Amino acid sequence: MDMKETVLDKVPRILREKLDITKQYVAAVSGGADSLALADALRRCGFRFTVCHVEHGIRAGESLEDAAYVEDFCRQRDIAFCCKHVDAQELQRREKLSLEDAARRLRYQALFQCVEETGADFILTAHQKEDQAETFLLRLLRGSGTRGLGAIRFRQDIVLRPLLSLSATELRQYCINRSISWREDTTNEDLYYTRNRVRKVLIPLLEKDFSPSVTDILFKTAEHLQTDEMFLQELAETEFWKRWETPAENQNGVLWTGNWKEIPAALRFRILRLFWHHSGTREELSGINLDDLGSLIENQVSGKKILLPGSWQALYSYDKLILFSEENLKCLQQNDNWKYEVDLGLLPGVLSDNKTWLSEIAFPDRRIAQLFIAKDLPVYRYREQMIYPISQLKRMGNILEFRYRQPGDRIYPLKGTGHKTLKKYLIDRKVPVENRDRLVVAAVGNEIVWIPGIANARWETEQTGSEDPAREQGWLFINII
Repeated sequence: MDMKETVLDKVPRILREKLDITKQYVAAVSGGADSLALADALRRCGFRFTVCHVEHGIRAGESLEDAAYVEDFCRQRDIAFCCKHVDAQELQRREKLSLEDAARRLRYQALFQCVEETGADFILTAHQKEDQAETFLLRLLRGSGTRGLGAIRFRQDIVLRPLLSLSATELRQYCINRSISWREDTTNEDLYYTRNRVRKVLIPLLEKDFSPSVTDILFKTAEHLQTDEMFLQELAETEFWKRWETPAENQNGVLWTGNWKEIPAALRFRILRLFWHHSGTREELSGINLDDLGSLIENQVSGKKILLPGSWQALYSYDKLILFSEENLKCLQQNDNWKYEVDLGLLPGVLSDNKTWLSEIAFPDRRIAQLFIAKDLPVYRYREQMIYPISQLKRMGNILEFRYRQPGDRIYPLKGTGHKTLKKYLIDRKVPVENRDRLVVAAVGNEIVWIPGIANARWETEQTGSEDPAREQGWLFINII
């Protein structure tokens, strides 16, 4: 840069370096010096853009005057203009937010809406060096880590902040040199707002008692921390993709958590944030949420769940962390009453053929079960196919049910040594807790006779010593296709 470069040359030069002349933009313009300097310099450089002014409904007539002023500014310069009216105070009451947070949320919603309406590629804001320093201090006071202390970044999603390296003084001087008058927001003087206290009280104190260059120092510190954060984020993403698993039905995210304590602590919460966002969430996780997720993994209690923002739940199950959304939990609940019944009394008492087809059953997971009666004990695949003497089924009850598990269910595994509750049996077999409520079982009453793919139940041997306890009525044989 030439040492004699004036601010009138500097602002356009920075925009040309930071932005792509082939793209289309939406510029957020409040009417203050910073944003008017941005709009004027964009026009001088020949960028294609629309000015979007968001009127928050906070300062009544003064707020409407700001909107009219920006509209007139654009009309005089033949700049495309749109105005979005929002109600920050109403959102503040409804969502129990600070007025600053409510206004910021609505402002960005309006800007993104303007992008959709205009077909723009990016949003431009006029954040400058003092904004960066203030944000750094605000996050420092909240106890933020590297990610937060990096403060405002040049790019976040489609939002670009090309003026970060310029000071408020330089942007005001630009407006003066271009004969541009600007609007002053009276709320910027109100010390009720935390950011104003940082700007009006804390930073002047630091400049007076510690360093007159404190803004530049904080700006450079934030830049250094952004560089560190980018490096840590790249490491976290590499580790995350090693652990991400394709979610099953009714799950939004699955993360393998084996050897979790071997991951450097600096990467763990970053991996959890990536997991959270890749699972389709919109809300942000707080530090407390991240601590809870970390504890869920480290405690290794299979079946343990915690609640998260937006009606989400996280479940730990055998070295896996699983996220369920409210929508998917409803899908699970809607199928809780699925059942298919076979009336054992209607089965033929005397068999003429060696193998007789009965019917098919469509399971909720789209598997098809084919039911047969076999006169003689057939060759079968243990666990994958069901085989059970019909005479013993009838002694147990009248109805064979295909359903999900219920309280009180028990099983005597074919290769076991006695009865177990179904819950204990599934735990012993290390069946993931998230899969247990979706398991189809075949049962007479609470006696489980088959868990497709997992277990067959034992049957009694006739007292005659015959190896075929179903000589007269045959065997119920079920095959999954």
